[in-house]
Amino acid sequence: MKIIVAYDGSQDVKEGLKATEKFFKNESGELILLYVVRKKEDVSKEEEEKAIEKGKKLLEKAKNLIDLPKVSIKEVVISDYSIAEAILNFVEKEEADLLIMGARGIRPDIIRYTLGSTTAKVATFAPCSIYIAKKK
Repeated sequence: MKIIVAYDGSQDVKEGLKATEKFFKNESGELILLYVVRKKEDVSKEEEEKAIEKGKKLLEKAKNLIDLPKVSIKEVVISDYSIAEAILNFVEKEEADLLIMGARGIRPDIIRYTLGSTTAKVATFAPCSIYIAKKK
C-alpha cells in the first residue's frame, strides 16, 4: 500500500497522520509525507529556499510522530503556484492508493464547519481514495 499525507502542520492533518498506523495495520508499504510550498511571483529565490527548508523541518518533526517499523517513509517538499494542483499531480504521478489530508489548513480564519479550499479542490479531483481528517 502507498499512502501520501499532504502535511501542513495543522491539527487536522496531525490526526490524519495518526490514522496511518491504522491503515497499514502492521503491514509493509510506503508512506510519503508531502509538503507544498506556494510559489509567488514576487518572492525571491532566497525566500522560497527558506520556505522549502521550513517544510523539510516540518516533515522531519511529522516523521517522528509516527511509529511504522515495516513502512518505508519518504519526505518530499515541492514548490508550485497552486497547492491543490501540486498535490493532485504528485498523487497521480506516484499512483498512490490513499491520500490523507486535514479538513482545514493552518489558517485560523476558516469557518470550522467547512472544508478548506485546498482540501475541497483536491477531494473533488483526487485520482485515488482520500481520507479527510479532523481534530476531535
